[in-house]
Amino acid sequence: MLLVCKKNAHRICTELGEDPTKWSRHCPLPQPNWFREEVDRFAYAARAAAARNISDARTILRGIRDAELRHWYIVHGQNSGRSRVGYSAKPRPVAALTDPLRSPKRHEATVLARDGYKCRYCGVRVIPTSVLRAFRHAVGNESFPMGAGNANKHGVMLAFCSVVDHVVDWSSGGRTYPSNLVTACWSCNYGKFCYSLEQLGIDDPRDRPPSPSPDWDGLTSLEQQLLAQA
Repeated sequence: MLLVCKKNAHRICTELGEDPTKWSRHCPLPQPNWFREEVDRFAYAARAAAARNISDARTILRGIRDAELRHWYIVHGQNSGRSRVGYSAKPRPVAALTDPLRSPKRHEATVLARDGYKCRYCGVRVIPTSVLRAFRHAVGNESFPMGAGNANKHGVMLAFCSVVDHVVDWSSGGRTYPSNLVTACWSCNYGKFCYSLEQLGIDDPRDRPPSPSPDWDGLTSLEQQLLAQA
């Protein structure tokens, strides 16, 4: 499975399947349904840590399917776009000019809030990096590693960390404007890579309006409480 899904761009991912008519039109590769339970568990852990119940937070964290989240992202999620493009063989657009302001960081807070802290491709709830770092501060790096390289990151970070994505890729001439930026999970962002929506065979996420939930803010309301833990 590792060789098929990670190493060979001309073979179909086992999670994606061999029938393109059944591939999602919303995202490179939908996350498994059980991911929703894991983000709920992490939210419980974060709330426990924010309430100074660090031992409870670590106990909840140990119940999260860390290794399985990591495995799915490394083997399938981040490589799904290559499988789709390898099948379609459509050419990549070439940009005449690229935006000199490449980083969307300055628009991050606005875009995440606008999108309700949900991936505009697959719809999974996401959590900003700053909140994940605050949680690590509260529970310790041993319990929640965020090291260099995917193998040294907790599966929650790989599955649910937010990123702001250029819908029309920067290298293809996409502008770093809020109108061309959407919230994405790492799987959709890295799976999409620098390919066009046409290459991937997915619809423009901007054609689907954001669907914020009143009970989900990416756990940003807990950030200062988490940072206050010794």
